[in-house]
Amino acid sequence: MKHFPNIYATCLQFGIDMTQAMVPVVPAAHYSCGGIVVDNFGRTSVDGLYALGETACTGLHGANRLASNSLLEALVYADRVAKDVADTRLVPSDQRDIVVPEWDTRGAAPADELVVLSHMWDEIRRLMWHYVGIVRSDARLKRALSRITALREELDSYYWDYQVTDSLLEVRNLAVVAALTIRCAMARKESRGIHYNIDYPQTDDQYGRKDTLLR
Repeated sequence: MKHFPNIYATCLQFGIDMTQAMVPVVPAAHYSCGGIVVDNFGRTSVDGLYALGETACTGLHGANRLASNSLLEALVYADRVAKDVADTRLVPSDQRDIVVPEWDTRGAAPADELVVLSHMWDEIRRLMWHYVGIVRSDARLKRALSRITALREELDSYYWDYQVTDSLLEVRNLAVVAALTIRCAMARKESRGIHYNIDYPQTDDQYGRKDTLLR
């Protein structure tokens, strides 16, 4: 209660008294390490688009996972990005008065099928957990890619038929990231770090110190 008051209070909210019983713990997975390639000021290849933290691939610490590297990734880069944004005229002066039209929703039905999106979100989560976890196999990855491809087709149809909502965009983006993760895992014919494929249990030096880049 003295050293971990916040954790103690949070556990009590869920009916767990850590002074009397063990705290139940379940594993979690980091599916993405690295991210969008940036320069020393967080700039991406798209003018005006910056990335930092776990979203970015800076190369400072290899694969990015904010832990002991949080100082450089989250603080130093945040400072550099903020200063660069402040010092850079991102929009040419002759384009500052351009009016972007409102999103045209004519012909789109109200997004009343939120239960469908909730189901898809849960299916993506379970799919990645069971087939694209830390221990993988070619068969699981192939099955995962087949299902995520079908889900993306369903989401694309939903995107064009219904009005756009935050929930729809979130699930659609999750499906894109899941597909990229699966494709990267399938491209690696070895086991290294947090990627372990039972069909290729040994490391292969041709993959060492190299990133998997998808465009």
